[in-house]
Amino acid sequence: MNSFHNFVTGRPMQLAMREWRIMGKWRAPLSAVAFGALLGVTGPFGSQATLGPAVRYPFWMVIALVGFGAAAVAERVLPSASPNRRSAARIIAIAAASAVPMTFFVAWAMGVVRPGRTFSPVQLLGLFPYVALVQLLIARILSPNDPPSPAAPVVAALGSVEQPAAAAYPAEFMAKLPAALRRDILALEAEDHYVRVHTRHGSALVLMRLADAAAIIDPRLGLRVHRSWWVAKDGVRALERTPGRTIARLADDTAVPISRTYLPAARTFWTD
Repeated sequence: MNSFHNFVTGRPMQLAMREWRIMGKWRAPLSAVAFGALLGVTGPFGSQATLGPAVRYPFWMVIALVGFGAAAVAERVLPSASPNRRSAARIIAIAAASAVPMTFFVAWAMGVVRPGRTFSPVQLLGLFPYVALVQLLIARILSPNDPPSPAAPVVAALGSVEQPAAAAYPAEFMAKLPAALRRDILALEAEDHYVRVHTRHGSALVLMRLADAAAIIDPRLGLRVHRSWWVAKDGVRALERTPGRTIARLADDTAVPISRTYLPAARTFWTD
């Protein structure tokens, strides 16, 4: 029992979770390569007959890579009305949104591999459902998996249940901050491909996506309140209603907007 407990709560499990997150960063490009190769083999939508292998494989590889990029952009831009980011409605929305620019890209790519091939507006409309079908498969592959859930409490020999560990920020996240800013975190703010970490003692930029940071931080420590903001539970002084919106007033007097998507969860989180 002790050895099992040490595995669940000790360093081996932490290392396994870290490896899981590292592999997740490579999932999209590796999936794009594999998906493009599969499309090259199957040759869908008549490409098996019209394109030779030397053209068909690179063609579908490029289509898959650009398609994954378009779906990734749509996934970040489209708001999520539900905590379940793998819902069917959201995957369909991502596929439809990314299929619009991809239809024009596919039409252009077809003109490259088959010189003289052009698409009229009506033909573009006919091409859209096929592109949307491919983007639907890509969106399903790209949809984030739920991170590994913490191990269930271990039942000791006498039948008692071990209390869950206190919430703490991940060591790999805190290591990215200057030593003086590794405490009293108030909020995280998205800035392009960076996250600005606001603390009571100043702020610093960390190279990572806000969604990735929020995913590895214990949910007991804070809450995503906006596409660009994650706020610490102890960092909020009050929720304030202003004309047309609600804001979280931080301990340093910063006003953080709360979007309608996250407002019900925010009210529950800071009133419990």
